[in-house]
Amino acid sequence: MAQVNWRTSEEVAAEALASWRESVSVSAFQAQQALDELGYIEQVEAIMTDPATPAKTKRAWKLAQEFRRMSPTVLELAGALGLSEVEIDALFQHALTIEA
Repeated sequence: MAQVNWRTSEEVAAEALASWRESVSVSAFQAQQALDELGYIEQVEAIMTDPATPAKTKRAWKLAQEFRRMSPTVLELAGALGLSEVEIDALFQHALTIEA
């Protein structure tokens, strides 16, 4: 007889959220517009002009065509902005609603 693996609704929701975080991406325009609309763009621009910001981060910000939720650049910028996981998710959810 096969073993049944029961999962709680919380476990299912957590797995769905983790999967969404791994797969979601937004265009550079959507990311920048969402950051502007939510009041973060000036902070990000300051981070990009800071000599202490790694060249790779600056290059990614300048040249990337899309940003993935779990990318090192996004996680680094979110940390510098002091964003929680929930706030990063909200930023991406908002960005997905923006059309050029």
